[in-house]
Amino acid sequence: MRKFRMCSFSPPSALLAAALLLAPQLGWAAPNDSAFGKFSGDWRGSGQVTATDGKSESITCRARYDISASGESLTQALVCASDSYRFDIRSNVVADGENASGGWQETTRNIAGNLTGHIRNGDFEGNVSGAGFTAEVSLRLSGRKQDVVLTPHGGDVAKVQIALSRAS
Repeated sequence: MRKFRMCSFSPPSALLAAALLLAPQLGWAAPNDSAFGKFSGDWRGSGQVTATDGKSESITCRARYDISASGESLTQALVCASDSYRFDIRSNVVADGENASGGWQETTRNIAGNLTGHIRNGDFEGNVSGAGFTAEVSLRLSGRKQDVVLTPHGGDVAKVQIALSRAS
């Protein structure tokens, strides 16, 4: 039986999940030209977590994003795991034009934080934060695929890169 590590990776893991919340797919009637209209529904993907010592590990994720009828707010549930790590994130985000802000909670470790950034043409650039840590987040959307890059400041994770696809 594998044991999941509960180490200093937790805040960056939570930040990754918070970042991924901005990668939704619309499952119902939100207008496609709204802030979150190009994102919504179910996504799956994989990528790499690179530690500050240079070691990397594969990670897989699955997510569900629900968007309001106006397309200006979303709720998210995200689970990611590797051989060593697991996290479960719940988030709420609201867009005001190109600006987005909200909060998230990593339920297995009971940590929470905020996110802020800008949404332009289906891409997000911003920051996520929690108690004593921050990270830069970049999401690039292209059709049914998106690339997510998280660069934490501090901790034992240097970078997280994930490619997600809309689940069929």
